[in-house]
Amino acid sequence: MKVDPKYVQLASDALIPICGFFLWDWSLYFILLFYFIDMLTDEVILHLKSKKIVLSQQLSKSTWMKYGIVSLILLLAALLIIHFSMLFIVEDINFWKEAINFWNYEELGIKQGVILIPLVFLVGFMQFRMEFLIPARFKTAQLSDIWKKHITALISIITLAAVCVALEQFFSIPELVYVLMIVALSSIYKLRFN
Repeated sequence: MKVDPKYVQLASDALIPICGFFLWDWSLYFILLFYFIDMLTDEVILHLKSKKIVLSQQLSKSTWMKYGIVSLILLLAALLIIHFSMLFIVEDINFWKEAINFWNYEELGIKQGVILIPLVFLVGFMQFRMEFLIPARFKTAQLSDIWKKHITALISIITLAAVCVALEQFFSIPELVYVLMIVALSSIYKLRFN
């Protein structure tokens, strides 16, 4: 029985934050920082895809630039509202301290920031090569299609963060619920759109 590598990747993407929360005492914000790196990687990969599509299909860069600017604005808005929501979810959160803890977190004596960030970008680039460059999808892919999926995901993230802010006004939701919700929604998105 051959297992689809997509499902192996999906399972590992889900297990890491869950194990981090239960086994390694990672906070919700610590886990969100991991997802932020993934979001930035996706943004960079979309620009690489766009460049390849534009060059291959001899298209104007204007569509790419338009979607790229909208995406950047939405990405910044998503990051801002997530940080704003964390102020309501975690009392007395210190973002700077959390970010330094994330960077300095050691596994097997190696600081996570030194390994994890380049590793996430490397995995994203390898996936780009295997799923986009090698099968030559850039020859038929539509710029608007790849960007619309990404922009829809960013709008969903902004909406979810806004809902979390609203919910936190009425009652406190445990961090575990947020972690499970993030993992579940991320997995569903990857299954449906990747």
